[in-house]
Amino acid sequence: MGGSENGATDNESSSPSTNKATETSLSPDSIINLDQGDPTLFEPYWKKMGDKCTLPQLGDAIKGLHRVVGNAVTDGRHIVVGTGSTQLLMAALYALSSPSVGHPVSLVAAAPYYSGYKDQAEFLRSGLYKWEGDARTFDKDGPYIEVVTSPNNPDGTIREAVVNLGEGKLVYDLAYYWPQYTPITHPLDHDTMLFTFSKCTGHAGSRIG
Repeated sequence: MGGSENGATDNESSSPSTNKATETSLSPDSIINLDQGDPTLFEPYWKKMGDKCTLPQLGDAIKGLHRVVGNAVTDGRHIVVGTGSTQLLMAALYALSSPSVGHPVSLVAAAPYYSGYKDQAEFLRSGLYKWEGDARTFDKDGPYIEVVTSPNNPDGTIREAVVNLGEGKLVYDLAYYWPQYTPITHPLDHDTMLFTFSKCTGHAGSRIG
């Protein structure tokens, strides 16, 4: 442990005020949540940074990556960045739901589907949308949102929408549409497409979608 010239160790030479601040900032009853991430963890930091972190280059880099890989059409599209594709899915559901309908919009996905969809849809207890389960058996009248996962989680199949009732909106979850997971046959061109940085690079939990 490298000591200073006067023989004091690193710990001993640390500022007392720094040590005190560290000690008082953590409660003995603090809980570390190892089950899932906290998307609001860095909110105070980003609010403080404000427009200093507005990076048009990020959008250009994302579009450039998709052009090189050939998995998505990005020309004339808006890039929305969030803390993971889960947050973006929630934002998409909010944007595609219509409060004027008077009842929750049905949310479906073809089985077998990612189990997290149901949990995510019910977590906020929103009155704008309601989880209705398997898209293959869905036959209700009125507006609906179908999440199309391709390649699918958990079975890896390439998928298209299965509900065709005329009033639906589609959200394509393309987290695994990268060449290390499946052949890229053509660039996908849908109104709402979700990608996640962690699947592209293998950095699970990076929280960039």
